[in-house]
Amino acid sequence: MLLKLPERVDGRLARTFARELNRELMNDRPRIVVDLSQVKQIDSDALNTLLDCMVEVANRDGAVKLGGISPEAATILELTRMDRVFEMFPTVAEAASSFKCSSSAVCSRSADFS
Repeated sequence: MLLKLPERVDGRLARTFARELNRELMNDRPRIVVDLSQVKQIDSDALNTLLDCMVEVANRDGAVKLGGISPEAATILELTRMDRVFEMFPTVAEAASSFKCSSSAVCSRSADFS
């Protein structure tokens, strides 16, 4: 699944993408790529939701990977030390291909919140 996040990500939007992710959690070994290429601001609620999602996905033997990280998002992830928690890639395509399957398999479902 590919989640494309908008320029500003707040708690309200985080709850929306968490609901979308819950559908993906019905699958075994969910593979989720979060596109942060447009993100300029992300609040603590959204960061916590990303962490919660990562834990839920890991419990189902899956992974959440971040790709196409904007400079602003990279700074936020570094300041919060979340850059040490998430697997991060320069592009969405690289994040998807890191699952050792075709990127179309990962991106067969997508949710665009931008």
